[in-house]
Amino acid sequence: MVVTKFNRVKSRLNCIWLIIVLSSCQDTAQAQIEGYYQGEINGGKISLTLDNDGHGNLKGKMQDEHQIYNIEALVTDNCLKGNATENNLQINLIVSGCLKNNQIEMSFDFSNVGLAEIQKVVFTKQSSVKDVDNENQPSIHNDTNRDAEVVGLWKQEQLYNSGYGDNYFGGSFTQKVVFYADGSIADGGSQATMSGNDYSGNSTSTNSGKIAGVTWSTKNRHLYITVTQNGQTQTVDVGKYYVENGKMLITDKNDNKTLLVKTY
Repeated sequence: MVVTKFNRVKSRLNCIWLIIVLSSCQDTAQAQIEGYYQGEINGGKISLTLDNDGHGNLKGKMQDEHQIYNIEALVTDNCLKGNATENNLQINLIVSGCLKNNQIEMSFDFSNVGLAEIQKVVFTKQSSVKDVDNENQPSIHNDTNRDAEVVGLWKQEQLYNSGYGDNYFGGSFTQKVVFYADGSIADGGSQATMSGNDYSGNSTSTNSGKIAGVTWSTKNRHLYITVTQNGQTQTVDVGKYYVENGKMLITDKNDNKTLLVKTY
């Protein structure tokens, strides 16, 4: 029982680290379905951008030659279902579709606007993500710029305390990541210590070497992680970074901040 609880908490802490630093702890299916897509509707072009909203769901934008729709959807396996809303004309469509072979066959249900009609569009995933209507956001890029200040072994330390008496739980967690000059990334190892009223434990893992298919780059003071898996490549903007006195502060698009300390 103690071991099970310890492992469960340790797994959760590992997941938190990967979300912040590598953006790799999302549900696998959702990580695949996120991205930039293009298709055709009534002879015209239509684009679709899907992103993680930070709460396990999808948000994004869909744009044709006339309107821009905001997308909000839930994800189950490789399928999504939600709404597409056009604010100016107050149009709300029910959307659904599944990702298969790099394509989403999206169904648009017009019953919300009083029409018994369903229209389908096939969206094909592109190799890079584009912002539909905001050019001020840093773009995903294919450059290989790498800030020398980021190169090295970095660690993040986290302390957790909750409850009291019989329900007390305390823990510390240290995770390390290595950014190599050639753009590769390695898991630098981790150490976790947990304690409570009736249990205690610790766990240590060593450097497991470079992570296959994962690289890093920088542009305009933003840190990017690129993951290539199963023939698909996805680049994620981890956030804006600032390095000073051996410390790196990363601020993501939701203003969440992560502090890393350089060890070499």
